Amino acid sequence: MSTFKSNVFEICDRVAEEFPGWEFKSGQFVNKTLKHSDLVVHMGFGFKQGTTAVVPSISIDNKRANKLTKQLLGFGRDTSLVNMMSISHLLTHWPRHLPLIPTIVDDKDVFLEFAKRTGADASGVLSLTESYELFRGVLKDAIWFIGSHYDLSSEQALLNALPPKYTTRHEKSPYDQLESQKGIEYCIARVLLGDFEFPLQYQSDGFKTIFPKRTDELESVIAALPRLKERYARTGQVI
Repeated sequence: MSTFKSNVFEICDRVAEEFPGWEFKSGQFVNKTLKHSDLVVHMGFGFKQGTTAVVPSISIDNKRANKLTKQLLGFGRDTSLVNMMSISHLLTHWPRHLPLIPTIVDDKDVFLEFAKRTGADASGVLSLTESYELFRGVLKDAIWFIGSHYDLSSEQALLNALPPKYTTRHEKSPYDQLESQKGIEYCIARVLLGDFEFPLQYQSDGFKTIFPKRTDELESVIAALPRLKERYARTGQVI
């Protein structure tokens, strides 16, 4: 028996079929055509009582960076992550009448009637049928952003060109590519390239960030630098 969630995923499957190299699995669009990295568009679904918000983000999952992160920190993480809300002004296929976080509902008529009676916000509410164009627009915008803000010509080129450079939609959405966990992942990307000085620079008081640095994670990376540096000198790789 179909459910609201399975119906949403079926629509996403149909969208993915339009774009060579892409598939939809586990709530996200994924492209695995590169040997060194996976391209991912997370949809940010949160299913509850026949509704789900759509909060998409774009990530690059470099396989060696993920492996090194697991070795040093005990868990994997996206090598690069961009919330699509923060770049909404750059998107050309996102339906302009929709708010930054639209909602898909199983029964729009029932939802609108409930909103009318209770005064609930019904702006940006889409039916399953209407969600198709939204999902298609999200993927088209994400593919454009990946192609124009990342160098996918080789693994080294990708890592060297990090972090992606872009403007955010306003000052309340700060450029955060060197903040918190993203800063740690950039340190790991630099280590993969043989740059063992950057994590030390990032740790220093002279390197200013908007949000507090993840000092425990940073210390784990820095503690591993001597052995990683020695391995790099022997083999030309840290992993």
